[in-house]
Amino acid sequence: MHFAGNFNHYSDPDNSYVHLVLQTRLAIPVSLAVIWLELAQGIGLKVRGVAFPGHFLVKVNLSDGQVVMDPLTGQSLSGDDLAERLEPYRGLAGLLDEPEIPLGLYLQAAAPREILARMLRNLKEIHAAQEDWHRLIAVQDRLIILLPQAWPEYRDRGLAHAQAGSKGHALKDLETYLAHAVAAADRAWIAARAAGLRQELH
Repeated sequence: MHFAGNFNHYSDPDNSYVHLVLQTRLAIPVSLAVIWLELAQGIGLKVRGVAFPGHFLVKVNLSDGQVVMDPLTGQSLSGDDLAERLEPYRGLAGLLDEPEIPLGLYLQAAAPREILARMLRNLKEIHAAQEDWHRLIAVQDRLIILLPQAWPEYRDRGLAHAQAGSKGHALKDLETYLAHAVAAADRAWIAARAAGLRQELH
């Protein structure tokens, strides 16, 4: 049905909204995977999403083994393919000289909540890059509902509120972050930002 990656406009927020993807048939891997999962489950396949670094995948358990697929292309991926895709992320994480982590650990099934969080974080990155604070705040609202103890999301929503001029909301979120993220590396900077907002409000 000609579903494909929207390579010309990969950062278009519409790529993350399934109802729009069904109209345009253009998307990114995770939103195509959601459609793939629904269709596959509907015909009785044992299929799960995989939050692989950098590229969301799907895996299907069949009677004679497991198939890992790229939802963007429909390509079945071998162990060597997966190891090659993983190499850049091992480099970024400084793990190239470390003992190799078993590939199976990167192929754990993602829970529905994790899939939604990944989609929302894609949107978060896009809206932050575009400095679209109001849309970013809407995404952060959903992330916090989904993951109420993910304290950095409160920090990021607070900073977005500050950029949007909502100083009271910003201060509340930053104070929530400071109250719970007691060992955070950025704690001093966020505390100073919160103190500045408090002063501006009074």
